[in-house]
Amino acid sequence: MKGRDALREILTSGLSPEPAAAETAPKRATAGAIKAMNLGLQRLSKDAEEARQLRAELDQAERVVELAASLIDASIVADRIADATDPDFAQLRASVAEHGQQVPILVRPHPDAPGRYQAAYGHRRLRAAAELGRPVRAIVRALSDRDLVIAQGKENNERRDLSFIERALFAARLDERGFDRPTIQAALGVDAPELSRLLSVTNAVSAELIRAIGPAPKIGRPRWLALVDLLGEAGAGQKVQDVLGSGAFRNAASDQRFGLVLTSLQAKGKATPSETLRLRDGRMVARIERTGRSLRLTSDVPAFRAYLEARLPELVREFEAAQPEAGAAGNAPSGRR
Repeated sequence: MKGRDALREILTSGLSPEPAAAETAPKRATAGAIKAMNLGLQRLSKDAEEARQLRAELDQAERVVELAASLIDASIVADRIADATDPDFAQLRASVAEHGQQVPILVRPHPDAPGRYQAAYGHRRLRAAAELGRPVRAIVRALSDRDLVIAQGKENNERRDLSFIERALFAARLDERGFDRPTIQAALGVDAPELSRLLSVTNAVSAELIRAIGPAPKIGRPRWLALVDLLGEAGAGQKVQDVLGSGAFRNAASDQRFGLVLTSLQAKGKATPSETLRLRDGRMVARIERTGRSLRLTSDVPAFRAYLEARLPELVREFEAAQPEAGAAGNAPSGRR
């Protein structure tokens, strides 16, 4: 018998089987604990690996950063019509002032100006922050021109805060910049027939008239198409110019301005030959209407009316002095306006 076996026999001799059985239980318990510990360590290792993966994903994910508003330029394609009377912007500005900017804008690094950015969407939030002197909360994403305009269009589609004519202008500007029709359709979320209708409006209505009317948020496609039809009638251009130069038009909100233009074009009857008097900056100050042998000058500009009234006596004297015979002065006009 080997020494090891002899030692085992000596140690185990005289012991009952019960203690031997009792000795087996702790060994089994210890093995179970070790197995449980190993499983626990495996789970911890797996959790640690998942945590490392999550940290890596977060490091690569887009983050909301704060940028100086002065570093951000507008998109390559404008999607809004500036309107000084826009009440929604006033509400947005007040909200940002009170509660801060809740929704970040999307920008890309400027492709031509290192250190600067271009906005894809969120231009009103950008404007509000700039006016309040606050930094802008933004997501910075590398975007191609195509990606930028599609993101810009989809944001507007989801928020549904672009009017019909703004969408039409956006489509026209994308078309002018050479984007293909599938890209324009994706940006606006429209099919080919609807895109054709949008472009037909901007082809028929001048950019000057659209800017003068403004975004007209409550005016939809049917009324714009009706305006397109009326603009093709004889004398429509003069009627439009007369409306644009009126004080009522300048003081009206955007939807009302559209209504004034549409109503003027719907009015039937023979148009009175007229001539518009404008300042160098394009503002109309008076209108001359000729009917038969008479002439009528009207103005709804208070300052011009006051100036004209003050000058009338002098104009009469100048006219009188210019007559070749004194008797002709008796035929001088009475100063009718």
